[in-house]
Amino acid sequence: MGERRGRRLLRGLGAGVVGTLALTALEPLRDALLGHRAPYAVHHIATRGARRWLGVRLRHRAAWRWGLALRWVYGPALGLLHAWLRPALPRGAGPRGLALGGGVWLFEQLSFPLLGVTAPPRTWSRAEHGLLALQTVLFGLVTESVAQFE
Repeated sequence: MGERRGRRLLRGLGAGVVGTLALTALEPLRDALLGHRAPYAVHHIATRGARRWLGVRLRHRAAWRWGLALRWVYGPALGLLHAWLRPALPRGAGPRGLALGGGVWLFEQLSFPLLGVTAPPRTWSRAEHGLLALQTVLFGLVTESVAQFE
């Protein structure tokens, strides 16, 4: 792996960490606006995933910890993937950030229900759909904003 590519991937990892931090900071506001935890909150994903895939019932505190652990692996991994795909994306922080956010939104809309870690999206409220779009776009824009610095 070339030194330039290695730096780009390392920058992508760091950008994913910052994007994940922004998403984590947004979560309490999202839940306050909804008046409850979103169906795609990390706590729910960990609870449903552990039950479905491992046959384990997680207590509230364990689900919260596992959910955060999943987020802190998933977000930086998305930053790495973004750094790898970034040269093929449209130029500019806005378009690249929106492409990342939109890609994450589509992936989560399709994969989470198929994996059984969320309820089907047809059961979600408009606000829940809108706030998922907002949080994935926020992640994309923040991650790209950090990744663009050479």
